[in-house]
Amino acid sequence: MNPHYRNLGTMIPDPAIARAWHEQARRRAVQPREAYAMAVAADRLRQRQLEVGYRLYWINATILGSHDVSAQPSGYAVVGRHGSCDVVLEQDERVVSLRHVLVRASSLDDGFPVISLLDLQTTAGFELSDGSKQRSIAATGPVVFRIGTCSVVALPSSGRYAAELPVPVVEAGEHAPHRIAAVRIPEIEDSVRALHGERVGPPPSRITLLPHSVDLSSRRSEPLGAHHPALERSERTGEGYEVILETPQRRVGVRLSTADLDHGVLIGRSDKCVDEGLRSILNESVSRVHVLLIRENGQCHLYDCASLVGTYRHGEPVRCLPLSDDGTSVQLARRAVSLHWRAR
Repeated sequence: MNPHYRNLGTMIPDPAIARAWHEQARRRAVQPREAYAMAVAADRLRQRQLEVGYRLYWINATILGSHDVSAQPSGYAVVGRHGSCDVVLEQDERVVSLRHVLVRASSLDDGFPVISLLDLQTTAGFELSDGSKQRSIAATGPVVFRIGTCSVVALPSSGRYAAELPVPVVEAGEHAPHRIAAVRIPEIEDSVRALHGERVGPPPSRITLLPHSVDLSSRRSEPLGAHHPALERSERTGEGYEVILETPQRRVGVRLSTADLDHGVLIGRSDKCVDEGLRSILNESVSRVHVLLIRENGQCHLYDCASLVGTYRHGEPVRCLPLSDDGTSVQLARRAVSLHWRAR
């Protein structure tokens, strides 16, 4: 094994080697403007996406692929090297992780699509068209981002986008646009301009930079007894949430705040997904990044992150599951580990 990195899905290389490799990958990658033009040309030859959402085109020197992401909780896509991902990037492990990015789509109150990208606790993250490295964003309009040597172009289902890659309006925020902006001011201005006979182009792209998902390795889980009250119905205090991982031999719990869930919490065997207590529960059957827990519009959901052996509820595989404040239980890797969830 190369001593400079560990082949564990999430790359952990020597920093100098990582910088050199990323520079080499950058030189081989299709540039954002070129990738955008190729995606727009390909999209004109295809049937329009019927559901509200985004169409992803991933492009490098040898391949052009596409995948539709609908604005439904179950319509998300996982991008990475692993064969179980929705979008499989066949690249070197030093630049692309097994499960690299989770892509979700939603919509504003007027039905306009929003795309969200969440890095799955990788070292590399993803790169926007301006060259900045990011971990979590939400955006409206066309978006181009890069993972390794692949440029990924996300086109909204509205079909209104410029022939050339627009320069996005970038802003920092704590929440995704669909939570803080139900009305797009530029579109109102466009309507006024159209009434006066002025030519109106496609709406601009807007990117909101969001906080990264929670690193559970910095939290302290608690070993629990065989009959912990968190697994039983009890009066809620409104002080956040509790996740309990259980095997026949052990039970460990961790408390999460509402802010934690707004940013997203990843659970799996990756070093950044667990502390020592949680790690003692998870066995090799559980993927390194197995599930995402996240709160959107007041509702918490569990997303399976293209895990190898799946996530199950009542014996049936689940891809995306709404989580009840009263309590929800699932199994990671069938009967390997039980995950119990409830509001506190």
